[in-house]
Amino acid sequence: MSQPPSPRPDGKTLATPRATDLDRPRVTASGPGISPPEESEDWRILPRVLIVDDEPSVVDVFQEFLVSQGYDLYVAVNGEEAQRLIPQLKPDIILTDINLPGLSGLEVMRFAKRLDPEVAVIVVTGYASASSAIDALRQGAYDYITKPFDLDEVHQIVERGIATRRLKAINQQLLEELRQKNQILERHEQELRERVSLATQQMRTLYDVGKEISANLELEPRLNLICARAAGLSGARAAVLFLKQSELEEFCATAAYGVDLVSPQEGAPLLEPGGPVGASLLEQRAVRHACDPGAPELEVPGIAGATFRSLMAVPMIAEGQGIGVLVVLDKAEGFSDDDESFLALFASQAAIAVRNSQLFEHTKSLDRLKSEFVAVVSHEIRTPLTSVKGALELLSDDRYFQNGEQQIKLLTIAHANAERLLVLINDILDFSKLESASLTMSIERQQLGPVVEQAAQSLRTVLEQHRVHLDIVIAPDLPELMLDASRIAQVLTNLLSNAVKFSPAGGRIELSAESWEGAVRIGVRDYGEGIGPHDLPKLFRKFSQIDSSATRKAGGTGLGLVICKGIVEQHGGKIWVESTAGEGSTFYFTLPLVEPALAEPVGRE
Repeated sequence: MSQPPSPRPDGKTLATPRATDLDRPRVTASGPGISPPEESEDWRILPRVLIVDDEPSVVDVFQEFLVSQGYDLYVAVNGEEAQRLIPQLKPDIILTDINLPGLSGLEVMRFAKRLDPEVAVIVVTGYASASSAIDALRQGAYDYITKPFDLDEVHQIVERGIATRRLKAINQQLLEELRQKNQILERHEQELRERVSLATQQMRTLYDVGKEISANLELEPRLNLICARAAGLSGARAAVLFLKQSELEEFCATAAYGVDLVSPQEGAPLLEPGGPVGASLLEQRAVRHACDPGAPELEVPGIAGATFRSLMAVPMIAEGQGIGVLVVLDKAEGFSDDDESFLALFASQAAIAVRNSQLFEHTKSLDRLKSEFVAVVSHEIRTPLTSVKGALELLSDDRYFQNGEQQIKLLTIAHANAERLLVLINDILDFSKLESASLTMSIERQQLGPVVEQAAQSLRTVLEQHRVHLDIVIAPDLPELMLDASRIAQVLTNLLSNAVKFSPAGGRIELSAESWEGAVRIGVRDYGEGIGPHDLPKLFRKFSQIDSSATRKAGGTGLGLVICKGIVEQHGGKIWVESTAGEGSTFYFTLPLVEPALAEPVGRE
């Protein structure tokens, strides 16, 4: 409410604001068509209306009417006074006459708009100056009133101006809230992007490190590499890995990086249940520990002559069981939560790699024991078998014993089976030696022709029994080769024997030798049933035969082709098969040529 009227120089009275009017408490605004939201404190005040007019009658009408409608009303009699009041009042609505003494109503409007662009300015003008009101609208006025005016129309225009201002204020508030929430979303998005980037980088790092670790299945190099990568990924000075000893069911320091382990002669200390390392294993969780200033440094079992200010221990779990503990030691700024989570992922990956290496080492050990057992047993069997074979040959000799027809038949069968058994035993012995890389070779420079003839001659009886014809085609210009004649003859004999087994009676076998792609290629072809595509992968596997049924036509251990492959590869060649079902098979193998330096005559300069 404004103060009582004060006298003017011309004797008229006008309502003018008092200083206390600017600071008095305000109440909730009211007015037709306005429902201010309860959650906003800005709407619990009376709308402020500033009247700028020099006609007392107009001011009196506005004052009486607008105050009765619940507005907080203030009056300025000219533009200069309005400019002084506007910065303090911060009105919501300004009702100003266009034609004022001194500053015009348009200048008052422009001044108010500079301070508050959202203030609603309603210009008051006469009919004769309606064009000025329209020009005011173009310059930013909210609306205009023409004199004489209708109070209801004035009230509606003021109410619309108040409502528009409130809607703009609400809109600005919503926009500000939206801007703040967008900033929060942008922050969250940036944090999420950084987390995704970090996780992607970590996954890529783990993938690359995993490939590096998986490159070698040997246990000891793998353990050393795991320690080195653990220290590098966490920024630690050193790392040590405690691994479960299967025979002891206890954990010992097995590998380290950046520190020295206690020598085996001194006896590596076992991991005790207490302490951070033992707690990590017992509770199967990551444990971090840092020494307080002035506190004694940590000692880690199994590490010689070193103490540490901080450590982080992460259990290595495979198949639900703890197989080890990975410990990183000494980081200048200490180990963080990110270090812990990343090293936990690395330890899980490393545990699988260590477990695979342990299984690989165990498999190699079993395979070595098996080969040693087979070699010993085969050797022990061959000794008495040689005696049996010699006795059969002596009994079959007409010079010493006169045998009847039935006796000769039985001795022949016994001798043939003794020969067959001796071949099988020799195959097993050769295979065991190949697996242990101890098969002896006597490689010399020589021609291939005599070796082929030797193999063909040894099978002459078998060829005649099966009525199979052997064609030998050797290129005349074959160079000398570096080979072990007896071993290559063994390969040829094996391939020719297989060809005979799978050739029909009266069939044909071809043995060829020719220069081929910087080597000599030898081929043995039969015209039997051939090998189907699904059976080709079974070839060159130990103890594997295409027909493994109890009623198979051809017997054997399934080691012949494996032995052939081992002998050829030890000569630096390769062996393979080409076959079509129903059309026969061709087994090829290559032998490298003599190197130029070896081909030069001895003593040549």
